[in-house]
Amino acid sequence: QLYYDSDGVGIFKFVGALGAGTWASGGALNTARNGLGAAQAGTQTAGLAFGGEGSLKNETEEYNGTSWSEQNNLNTARASIAGAGIQTAGLGFGGSPTSGGTTAVTEEYNGTSWSEQNDLNSARYGLKGGGIQTAALAFAGTTGGTNRLTVTEKYDGTSWTEVNDLNTARTDPGGLGLLQTNSLCAGGNTSPGANYISNVEIFDGTSWTEVANTNANKHGAGGAGTSTDGIIFGGNIPSLTAATEAYNGTSWTEVADLATARASLAGTGTGSLALAIGGAQPANSALTEEWTVAHAIKTIDLS
Repeated sequence: QLYYDSDGVGIFKFVGALGAGTWASGGALNTARNGLGAAQAGTQTAGLAFGGEGSLKNETEEYNGTSWSEQNNLNTARASIAGAGIQTAGLGFGGSPTSGGTTAVTEEYNGTSWSEQNDLNSARYGLKGGGIQTAALAFAGTTGGTNRLTVTEKYDGTSWTEVNDLNTARTDPGGLGLLQTNSLCAGGNTSPGANYISNVEIFDGTSWTEVANTNANKHGAGGAGTSTDGIIFGGNIPSLTAATEAYNGTSWTEVADLATARASLAGTGTGSLALAIGGAQPANSALTEEWTVAHAIKTIDLS
């Protein structure tokens, strides 16, 4: 980021990353689980995690930058749920409420409790989400068996509307998006078995466009950030991986690994300050890791 500092001598300064970033241990979840959802637009010091499995979960937890605290439960316990929003205005949708079943149930979180809202048009699990509570996005997923979905829906704070499909049907992709109009879908599974892909698509508010592939085929990864400054981490390739890849809007670069390889984890935050939450390693995990990229302010010499 380039800006003009008018305080004092009046010079140009540049805020830039010093390094590729590192993962550090954060506070553990109170309930270990995988296939959980998170408020995708949350922050490293204000996270929200909910649902999941290891027996179906409805537990909700808030993160304050140090530890997780239990809150009021989801109304419908489910695994492979998607999320959007922030800690005080979260959104949970879709998932699997029973073994092999699907749901279209959508719930809003107000910082205290969950309330049911209008359903998705397409019930599914293994989907991903992005955006905020009043402008969210749901994409991909499965209804079970060999079925893989391209279905994309927008939420306006009241109801869901189907919009243009993904180009490639998949379930359990790595998804990220602080904004509905700036979401990214990376990798996933295209059919039963280890049929993982590296295909990446970006949603611009209207349609999906294929962009540069990730460095490895994977599914079940977590994600955080935007389509110009984001990361995906963990997943299966098909073995569990700790790999983290950063996206700058053009290409993917492998950066520092998670401390613990795991899949079916959740993510929230930005490309510089993110959380990796829970997952399977292969047992259900309560681990939280914090991603931080150091920045520096440098003066630019225009002489």
